Amino acid sequence: MWNFKSLQKPLVTLFLLCLLPLGALAQSIVKGTVLDEAGEPIIGASVQVQGTKTGAITDFNGNFSVQAASNATLVVSYVGYTTEKVSVGGRNNIQITLKEDVAMLNDVVVIGYGVQKKSDLSGAVASLKGDEIKNLSTTDAAKAMQGKVSGVQIISTSGAPDAGASIRVRGYSSNSGSLGPLIIVDGLKVDGIQYLDPSLIESMEVLKDGASAAIYGAQAGNGVVLITTKNGSKGQAHVTYSLKAASQSLGKKAELFNAKDWVEYHKYLGDLPEAELVSKGYYAQTQEIDGVKTGVPGTERFDTNWYDEVFENSWSLQHNLTIEGGNDKGRFLVGLGLVDNDGIVKGSKDTYKRLTGQLNAEYKFFDWLSVQSNTSIEKYNMKSLGGGYGSFLNAVVSIDPLTPAYIYSEDDFGDGVAEQWANGANPGHVPLPDAYTEENPVWYGTSKYNVEATGNPLARRDLTDSYNEGVNVRGSLAANLMPFSFLTITSRLGYRIAQSNSHSYGEPFYLSSMAKSDNYSISAATNASLYYQWENFANFNKEFGKHNIGAMVGMSFTKNHNDNTSVSSSDTQMILRGDHAPNFRYISSLNDNGKAHLTVGNTPNDATELSYFGRLSYSFDDRYYLQANFRADAFDSSKLSKENRWGYFPSVSAGWTISNEKFFK
Repeated sequence: MWNFKSLQKPLVTLFLLCLLPLGALAQSIVKGTVLDEAGEPIIGASVQVQGTKTGAITDFNGNFSVQAASNATLVVSYVGYTTEKVSVGGRNNIQITLKEDVAMLNDVVVIGYGVQKKSDLSGAVASLKGDEIKNLSTTDAAKAMQGKVSGVQIISTSGAPDAGASIRVRGYSSNSGSLGPLIIVDGLKVDGIQYLDPSLIESMEVLKDGASAAIYGAQAGNGVVLITTKNGSKGQAHVTYSLKAASQSLGKKAELFNAKDWVEYHKYLGDLPEAELVSKGYYAQTQEIDGVKTGVPGTERFDTNWYDEVFENSWSLQHNLTIEGGNDKGRFLVGLGLVDNDGIVKGSKDTYKRLTGQLNAEYKFFDWLSVQSNTSIEKYNMKSLGGGYGSFLNAVVSIDPLTPAYIYSEDDFGDGVAEQWANGANPGHVPLPDAYTEENPVWYGTSKYNVEATGNPLARRDLTDSYNEGVNVRGSLAANLMPFSFLTITSRLGYRIAQSNSHSYGEPFYLSSMAKSDNYSISAATNASLYYQWENFANFNKEFGKHNIGAMVGMSFTKNHNDNTSVSSSDTQMILRGDHAPNFRYISSLNDNGKAHLTVGNTPNDATELSYFGRLSYSFDDRYYLQANFRADAFDSSKLSKENRWGYFPSVSAGWTISNEKFFK
């Protein structure tokens, strides 16, 4: 006979032990938001469930969602902020505020026309050091900022190898047609930073609020990004070489029908009669089962995966060679970079090659006089798909899987194409791959059913030959005069020189009734521009006991000259010398008919701007801060009338470091 009492305690113990794992596995979704001390969302902050591999990254609004137990602890971290450990405590929605790392507050950051201790800032300024981005595989300095600066969004709208990322500061706003911030590299206003090697960046500062950006006037309506490149290091000269290789592939793919499913779907819709499917070879046979005729898809003949036919894994290679050195008198840095990016589309129609040279130098002639020079030279060549990636990808997803990539018999022409060929149309109307020969003809596959498709994407890739190449020179030369320890007077000349050429050539084609052209087209453009800015400003900074007073006053004059010429022709009977060979696809090879249809454009223009600006700052005992900025801008008649050319931009900001108060401690 069993003694129940003798078994009671072991059974209860076993029962409780069985419950323990159930309690440990009782998890729920915990959501929350990560903000900085100003209440701004932090993008890209890491939220980790302590002791596990579970975690998440905050989105554009600082939101996150993780699966965690009710008694779990979340570890939240972000570059430049202290790491916070937050207990879930049974909550399912948590707001977390990260504080700036106090050890970084004494860092000096670049602001408009000067520098300032980070602890003295009363505006919203985010700082990113070069060491945080130098080992990234990207060749685009804008993409290197991704997830590194709160309140800043980095947007890539195209996967083309020559496409640079767009920067958005604090969302979308616009004072003109541009949505991006004002970008300044070593004091020079630039139109983009794709040319800039991330490994040569010393620091990046983002002026996010109106009070900080007002010193740059109307152009700073969408924020300001200030970039300082490296000037070399003191010590014996040394050489550094690095190679970065990034593998590229198509990230996301829409789920597309295979041949069998595509046929069944269109049979269900009733727009593909079975008899027509059989007659055109998409059904291998028909058979009767229980009195019902059933078609068997001939997918062994045609079942094209267009993603595999069009895209492939590719590589983006970046070579960097740097020589730097210096002593107590001066420093120098020489950098040479080569980027070779072969896009993910098969073939050589989407490529980007860039050779850049950087020469930075700083020399101190006397204790009261120093000179600084920064120069960047860029040579680039890019080939892009006609119509861009958007229309090209549309062709990939819209063409049916029954159409082969290539066909080797005229019997397999799609509807309408055979008629074009039979009626004696220009053979160029049916695009021919490079492998075509009269002995072994090959054509791009054309759809027999999906006439609304934009056509074979491989044919669309090769319909147009186009490329763009050019040279850019960007630089600045500055002299700093320091008659007193508390006063620095700067005179700086910045310049941009740009020259580019572009060419495009296309022939008539017929892929379907919706994808066709009867015209030859040829175009060329030459662009040249010269921009320069001359700025003079003085910075005063002096401490009087617990008082610190800073002042800055200056002026700026800029001029931008552009001279662009374009020429194009489009006609059904255009003839080029050399039987349309690649080396004859230029305007000078046109026949009289083509020259008669030339369209030419040329409109040189100049734009000038004059500005006066100033800043006054005051702090007391590292506790109270006050700053005022003012700028006045005037544009010439190319932008504004004489009566309305002046604009005025004042700003005031204040700050209180409560942690330095005695009562707080």
